[in-house]
Amino acid sequence: MTVGERLKDLRINARKTLKEESDIFNISINTVYRWEHNLTAPRKSIMKKISDFYGVPLKWLLYGNSSGEENTKCENCSLHPENYAEQQLLYMFKKLSENIKYKILGYVERIYVENERDNS
Repeated sequence: MTVGERLKDLRINARKTLKEESDIFNISINTVYRWEHNLTAPRKSIMKKISDFYGVPLKWLLYGNSSGEENTKCENCSLHPENYAEQQLLYMFKKLSENIKYKILGYVERIYVENERDNS
């Protein structure tokens, strides 16, 4: 379960609408939607407010359990649990077809090579 899915579950279980949640946290409805669909992530300060409001541990909200270990281990990678962008990339990448994965890898490799060349 992703951060967005946990956020959506909390909201639905509390019987809050997108509008109600946006009002509670003083954000737009679109922002709540983007969080719940894993398009963006809340800032740490907002995550703390959400965990306090719903009465759930912050580590559960971020990682899926109170110890924070769920996302610290992934097959064949060494991602840091606090790096949300890396986690989201891996999550979405795993859901793609093999053909699309190879296209993305080629694109990323070109960017990486250009970056290495610029930094040398």
